Amino acid sequence: MLTAIVTVIMFLVMISLHEFGHFITAKLMDFKILEYAIGFGPAIWKSKKSEIQYSLRVVPFGGYCKFEGEDEDSLDKRAFSNQAVWKRIIVVAAGGVFNVILGFILFLVIISQTSPMVTNRVDSVVKNSYISDAGLMPGDEIIRINGKKVNFYNDITLYTQEFTENTECDLVIKRDGEKKTLSFKPTKSASEYKYTDSGVEVTGFINGIKTDTDFYEYDEDIIKDDEKVGTEERVERLIIGFVPVKEEVTIFNIWGEAWNQTRFVVKLVYNSLWQMITGKVGVDQMSGPVGIVKEVNTAVNSGSSSWLYVLNLTALLTINLGVFNLLPVPALDGGRLFFMLIELITRKKIPPEKEGLVHSIGFMLLIALIIFISYNDIMKLITG
Repeated sequence: MLTAIVTVIMFLVMISLHEFGHFITAKLMDFKILEYAIGFGPAIWKSKKSEIQYSLRVVPFGGYCKFEGEDEDSLDKRAFSNQAVWKRIIVVAAGGVFNVILGFILFLVIISQTSPMVTNRVDSVVKNSYISDAGLMPGDEIIRINGKKVNFYNDITLYTQEFTENTECDLVIKRDGEKKTLSFKPTKSASEYKYTDSGVEVTGFINGIKTDTDFYEYDEDIIKDDEKVGTEERVERLIIGFVPVKEEVTIFNIWGEAWNQTRFVVKLVYNSLWQMITGKVGVDQMSGPVGIVKEVNTAVNSGSSSWLYVLNLTALLTINLGVFNLLPVPALDGGRLFFMLIELITRKKIPPEKEGLVHSIGFMLLIALIIFISYNDIMKLITG
């Protein structure tokens, strides 16, 4: 029940803010707005003020801001179709932009509660790592990995996922104001987990050499899984091989960190889309509504910090929604923006009925994609 309530609230917040972006910019530019609705399907509440009807509809996973002359010609001077193209571009883009702004605000809250924050500066170099032989030193600031710019620590975690074993990598650092390039092989980090009746024993390895062993008792953050008791698990990954400097969050550095987190999620969205386009990741690995509910359930039941996990998931989802909605895909805001940009360049308006047909076809394809993704999500749940 709690998962269902949290899921509905998350979608209501994201969707209502998205539609509010369209609504407030259109109102400020004096567009004629017919209805501002949260949800879709039959209305469970309606209220008309001035010329605008406000409504709350039965299915909370959707919403819309309806304009006079949005999909047809109109004689009203304030109609959407009669507004200057630059005004229409601002109104249509505002929904996705507001979603990204929400993500930024949520990251401000999350970062303020998770101090200290991890930086891209080196505190110490991991013993037995290859980067120690390459000359990395405490105090160095990592600014590029294999030619890719590093803005903050999460960029490092993203780029290290592309490492392959025994491959030479380049690391650009800043030391005493000067840039230096270090060549190194990624270090293999391994963790062995032994699940016992009372807790989890974790042993670490660096390039095959044992480092330390720690024992963690079960609590509200480390939940006992009876099926894993008596089993062992080994997790390996390739790393650079350093411990980052941690910095206390202040009123001055929190803004840049939240902005970097926001940009990082936007980058992840585009990287994921590119991987799908190039065939590196299949469409079957995408998550739809069912998969999202599963993630919400995990976040809600994640222990004492569950509310932070829920906020973080909401930030990820709202930025994903904003960025995805601005892609040049028919039926999405980005598809409408694409036609407006053509109009801006050619100075010729595309007939509404032709544009509407393209969006209708796009909408049906999107529904088919959602059904396909939801089917895969359900099958993943069934097969475990």
